[in-house]
Amino acid sequence: MSASVGSMRIVPELRAAHIERHLRGTPAELLYLDVNYDLAGTDLAPGIQRVTSTGALRRFLTTTATTLEVPEPLWMRFWPKHVLLAAGFRAAGVIRRRRHRVVTYAMENNDLATLVGGRRRVPGVVVRLVGLLVGAVARLTIDRIAFASDDARATYASLPFTAAIEQSSTLELPRPDDAPVDPTPLTCVFVGAMEQRKGVQELMDAWPAVERTVPGATIVLIGPGPLEPLAAEWAASSPSTRRVTGRLPHAAAAAVVRSSAVLVAPSVADGRWREQIGLPIKEALAAGLTIVTTDQTGLAGWLRDHGHGVVPPTAPAFTRRLARAITSALRAPLDREQVRAALPERDGRLAADAWLHGQQARLVADVPTRPIGVVA
Repeated sequence: MSASVGSMRIVPELRAAHIERHLRGTPAELLYLDVNYDLAGTDLAPGIQRVTSTGALRRFLTTTATTLEVPEPLWMRFWPKHVLLAAGFRAAGVIRRRRHRVVTYAMENNDLATLVGGRRRVPGVVVRLVGLLVGAVARLTIDRIAFASDDARATYASLPFTAAIEQSSTLELPRPDDAPVDPTPLTCVFVGAMEQRKGVQELMDAWPAVERTVPGATIVLIGPGPLEPLAAEWAASSPSTRRVTGRLPHAAAAAVVRSSAVLVAPSVADGRWREQIGLPIKEALAAGLTIVTTDQTGLAGWLRDHGHGVVPPTAPAFTRRLARAITSALRAPLDREQVRAALPERDGRLAADAWLHGQQARLVADVPTRPIGVVA
């Protein structure tokens, strides 16, 4: 990558997908504050650097970049840093007498009251005041906002002032993966954090019914988390049909996904959190898998329209519905080529990236990697 680039991105938690997007998207510096568990085994590429918030502010005073992509304003836990970074980049532009732009990619699809209160009910006046504050700050600091789904766009439409921000909406679907695969029939895979919000317990409760109705069905659960010991014990009770791998490098997890027939992503709402898109869903679609998920993801409407299994995660029938959807998908999975043929020629996230930064996306091959470092 050239030492002089016009864009910069801030990532709170670096994932393997960020590195791939960095190589394929608008040329930019990428600064990250922390790492995600799936980064294990993935090398960094040039232009990626770990920083503290203070280190990022200092970099704003020396970078050649005039466009900064910040995390979305409705990431409530990160909002104070969002404000600091967006305002700091604009202030650096004033100090350096340069035009600095701030852009953001928005995926949040939860309602504002839930984002403010989480599991608690808060007075409507508090919700409106928070919305007023977040909307006003967004209007003052953000030049462009790209939405990952219509649900995300609707969420931001509830904020005052944001309608005045230049905006675009592109459903975050992947482009098809052309890598050859040799899928194993009747195989199901889950990839994600082993947490309650990912529906792991409901999946374990539903799976015995799948085993009874689909002889030969097998499942692999990939990912770390607090429910991993319970899941390992559950798998040990039927080792011929169940496997729990724990944490795997991203490349290894992706290989398991490609060789499977069905990906199940039974996420449920948990406080302020709601599944926004779902990276495992994207990667599975790119490989042509049949998806079984809940209506939490912003892709739910598209998945339903294209024959995938989408179930509401409401008790008490959720487990039964989930078992039926998995059974149906394993017995009659969608044709992999048809799944891939329904996808766009260009990844939706990269299309949004090109619009946000005002440049065309690019492809980069054989880029050297380097170890992780931290700038204080």
